[in-house]
Amino acid sequence: MPDFNFEMTLSADPKKLFELVTNYENYQEVFPDQLKNVSIVSRNDFEVITKEVLTFNTYFKNTELYQKTSHNVHYPKLSSNVIEGPFKGTVVKVTFGELDGGCKVTINVELKISLKYKILSPIIKNKYKNILTSLLYKMNNIAMND
Repeated sequence: MPDFNFEMTLSADPKKLFELVTNYENYQEVFPDQLKNVSIVSRNDFEVITKEVLTFNTYFKNTELYQKTSHNVHYPKLSSNVIEGPFKGTVVKVTFGELDGGCKVTINVELKISLKYKILSPIIKNKYKNILTSLLYKMNNIAMND
């Protein structure tokens, strides 16, 4: 069960960045190669449940994975819990801290991988981290250009 944590300092306003990061319907535009589809199953004031179709390019072939995720949205914290799919039980916690002229983003991931995909664990862990990092950098650029 690989866990990883990292921090990033970005120049965008933390509230604007949080707003962009929690706009799940735009993820496919940001990651057309990794996300085949993202749809919102339900939404209330503090929780959004999404259904995603992920595409992983492996050494052998492109693999499509389906999952459902519950996102608890309470600025400045976002907690996403995969509730269905091969990463069921994975929890991603993101905190958006205010800094002078930007924000500090802290990411903590408890990655759970089903037995069927265990052999791909190193690739999946690396891909997960890259996707999260890319998402934040892309959202930061969008926030700075608005």
